[in-house]
Amino acid sequence: MRASARIAAPAALLALVAASARAQAPYRGGLWADAGAGPGRLRLTCTTCASIADANGVEVTVTVGGAPTRNVLLGLQAQTWTRTTGRSEQKVRSLLAIVQWYPWEEEGLFVRAGTGIVQGPVTPEPAGAQPATVQNTGVGLDLGVGWDFPVSRHFGFTIQAASHIAALGDLVVNGQPADDVIAYVSRIGLAVVFR
Repeated sequence: MRASARIAAPAALLALVAASARAQAPYRGGLWADAGAGPGRLRLTCTTCASIADANGVEVTVTVGGAPTRNVLLGLQAQTWTRTTGRSEQKVRSLLAIVQWYPWEEEGLFVRAGTGIVQGPVTPEPAGAQPATVQNTGVGLDLGVGWDFPVSRHFGFTIQAASHIAALGDLVVNGQPADDVIAYVSRIGLAVVFR
């Protein structure tokens, strides 16, 4: 009798902990949205540039979509990188179709990837030209990782880190060519999640 009680008590405790953990598991179904912000760094390169342009700014990201399964979320992600210096403001905007994948259904770890259009004023410095701001539209790729921290069944927070690469093409700055302009935006941020 004592031996069976010694086995039954830990088994019951383990079942209770497992049931509690499942009750706390994040909900992934139907519509979802997240909105976040954090520091972001922009780097611009081109094959005819005299130097690489680096700038720190703030990245704001808003994503909305649906969840076809508990492991996969699909959505549209709008993001804006902004840098303000004096009276001037520089922005790089993008709109991406994204997939967010959770390798383990009950865990908060996810990988997010997407592609779409990027637009904004960029400031390459081609050899022989003064720095100037030129606006262009290109194609971007985004890849990131994050972790969800559920607060309730439909609300939580997430920490995200990602890198965005945008091909902006060949530009002309003050009459000088800036060929193969590539913009890299690296960011880390905290987002509010609604599901």
